[in-house]
Amino acid sequence: MKATKLAQGVYWVGAIDWNLRDYHGYTLPGTTYNAYLVVGKTHTALIDNTYPGHEYQMMERIRDIIDPKKIDIIVMNHVEKDHSGALPGLAKLLPGVPIYCTEAAVHGFRKHYDTEGWNFQTVKSLDKIDLGGKTLVFVEAPLLHWPDSMFTYLAEDQILFPNDAFGQHIASCERFDDELGKEASLAHAQKFFANLIVPLAPKVLKKLDEVTKLGIPISMIAPSHGVIWRSYVSDLIGAYVNWCKGVSKDKVTIVYDTMHHSTDLMAQTLAEGIMAEGVAVKVCILRDGKFEGNHRSNVVTEILDSKAVLIGSPTLQDEVYPTVADFLSYFHGVRPGRLAAKKIGCAFGSHGGQGGAIRIITDGLKKAGIEPVNDGYELLYKPDSDELKKCYALGQDIARRVKAM
Repeated sequence: MKATKLAQGVYWVGAIDWNLRDYHGYTLPGTTYNAYLVVGKTHTALIDNTYPGHEYQMMERIRDIIDPKKIDIIVMNHVEKDHSGALPGLAKLLPGVPIYCTEAAVHGFRKHYDTEGWNFQTVKSLDKIDLGGKTLVFVEAPLLHWPDSMFTYLAEDQILFPNDAFGQHIASCERFDDELGKEASLAHAQKFFANLIVPLAPKVLKKLDEVTKLGIPISMIAPSHGVIWRSYVSDLIGAYVNWCKGVSKDKVTIVYDTMHHSTDLMAQTLAEGIMAEGVAVKVCILRDGKFEGNHRSNVVTEILDSKAVLIGSPTLQDEVYPTVADFLSYFHGVRPGRLAAKKIGCAFGSHGGQGGAIRIITDGLKKAGIEPVNDGYELLYKPDSDELKKCYALGQDIARRVKAM
């Protein structure tokens, strides 16, 4: 197995997980667990490692460059097991090796592993390690996305190792953004952001501003998942700023499920009304996303750059349909209302008795930080022609509101 060179003395030595399809509740086409070897004149550092079961790939890539026993510094940007799963084996292979991390990380590691005899060295922002012509600078980044998180910066080569920030979940033979392609790289980064980073958006903006004020030049971003950014760094940072601020298109995402196609008919008619006003629309029926329909993780990616979201459900036993309940739970956790720019929303659906689903959805929109434009639109059984006209008019109204935002 071969390492990949980022710069003189700097190598990707991570692992490719070709088979992973579900992680943290969202679908993905595999992923990588990125680890980096930095070889200085006097010290050699390993930054992060791999998920348990993938250590072999990393160790073989390290052997492509040096004997692993020559590693005399370990840097851990984050506790989570997809970045630390090889740490127990490394600690055994390298007795007493200093492990540089935040104070919060020490507590986290002690909860995850038997750390007796581990040589933790805690760091704070702007602490440095000289590897001999290679200087590592640490920047604490609490809650990006765990309390222990930090960034590591390689000063001489202007490489930022930000762990999960700026990452993407994709397994591929391409290691760099210009190999995978700009459009594909940014699309995978958008899905990662929409599902994992949105709740942290205010902190991300603050951290980006902090790094800017430090005057740190960044020529390359080497995250813990996905491709390494070397050609489209400014595009990526610009996209993160826009996503954090909630910059969106004149676009509406409609997400729903249906029992006897009544709510489906409402969704299609709403979409026609939106399109009639010249506003883009994405219609997503909730399914597992593998064989039909749309997985919740793809839906929230569409919502990220939408100004409005319409959620529809039939009423089933006085509740929302199970797939919609699942989506609402996930949506509440993502909380797009934390983005700087507001989004509007509306509930709709059919029922066969007393109804009630739209009330639950409207409350769910509020919980996610979405501003409902009304109390929702609910109808009995199958929509008749007059009710479809109301759906069409509601779609037009939503589109006009979007254009005015």
